[in-house]
Amino acid sequence: MIVWLHGGGFTTGAGSSYDAHRMATRGGVVVVTVNYRLGALGFLAHDHLPGSGTFGLADQQAALRWVRDESGAFGGDPRNVTLAGESAGGYSVCAQLVSPAAAGLFERAVIQSGPCTGRSDRPFAPSSIPLADARAAGADLATRLGCGPARAQEVVACLRRVPVSRLLNAQGVDQQPVNETDLLPHDPAAALAAGHFHRVPVLLGGNHDEGNGWAAGIIQAGNPVTPRTWPDVAATFFPSPGQAEGIVRAYPVHETDGGPVFGAVIGDADFACPTARTGTLLAAHVPLWRYEFADEHAPPLTPGTPPFPLGAPHAGELPYLFDLGGRPREMTPAQHRLANAMIDYWTRFATAADPGNPDDPNSPPWSRHTVLSLAPDHITPARAGAFSAHHHCAFWNTLG
Repeated sequence: MIVWLHGGGFTTGAGSSYDAHRMATRGGVVVVTVNYRLGALGFLAHDHLPGSGTFGLADQQAALRWVRDESGAFGGDPRNVTLAGESAGGYSVCAQLVSPAAAGLFERAVIQSGPCTGRSDRPFAPSSIPLADARAAGADLATRLGCGPARAQEVVACLRRVPVSRLLNAQGVDQQPVNETDLLPHDPAAALAAGHFHRVPVLLGGNHDEGNGWAAGIIQAGNPVTPRTWPDVAATFFPSPGQAEGIVRAYPVHETDGGPVFGAVIGDADFACPTARTGTLLAAHVPLWRYEFADEHAPPLTPGTPPFPLGAPHAGELPYLFDLGGRPREMTPAQHRLANAMIDYWTRFATAADPGNPDDPNSPPWSRHTVLSLAPDHITPARAGAFSAHHHCAFWNTLG
């Protein structure tokens, strides 16, 4: 069985958007898609609201308990559950890997574009935040909604009277699970570094051009990236002392490549290199398989013409596994073959804890010691060191 946690930055998305019939029929698995509370409804923290800051994660665990108790009625095996997710769903899988309350609720994990060692001080990639920071943000939101300052009990009662639409309009875009809580005692990055996580096999990966979508949106919003503007753009999004200067040197912008360079910075800093670090920490304790989705002509997820080709951006792999919104994307024959191979890998991992199958010509063997590059007509393994070098991970490690 596969239990799927959707992405959307912990503020948007729905399980119903992921039509998994191809995965279910081709892979012979039961797929359960999950909704969980989002935004302030799922992650607002207040000291007089027990469990707050992790309501969304608690919903995911409730779904896993339901699967354990009820899945036998529709052909599922409650003793063979793979928890999978992408983006915020991937970060959620990380959180469940280290949550004591999730022990025994799943036997394998799939983390797509949501590395467990992402940092809350870097843009674009949600992680988890400490309880004190979350409570301060919650108090600020309450004040903006006219519910503070006052006695704590009165603030909670006031917040409960706020119309949901108004609450969501006021919440902002930065919503993250809260650590130092009962459900999530430690930040996932720290817990993994200490070896404190559930010992289950993991399939982990991301996309070659994770940051391009964000870079394109920023450019279209009136922030061109040129040799002249690049230092200021880098300083705006990486404001820590010394970071911007180092980024501009490591990622020079020439006349025609500003967008892809900015995209590479975002992708390497927030996804590729944290994924490599996550893989190193996991592989020290559990079986691990790593991939990189690399179809440079992946079907677009949104309408419109971007300011530069997006390649294999964040979420670009999803149409290969799901019919998003119930609508399949147009694909070439080679892309359809890649989609079938990816479904085969994912479902073999879910059923047997090993995605490799040397007898299947459509999906070449997958070694645990490589990063499998997934592209039409060339599914090829690469050394983990080559992956890190391509994404400038030595540079990002020096920045801390």
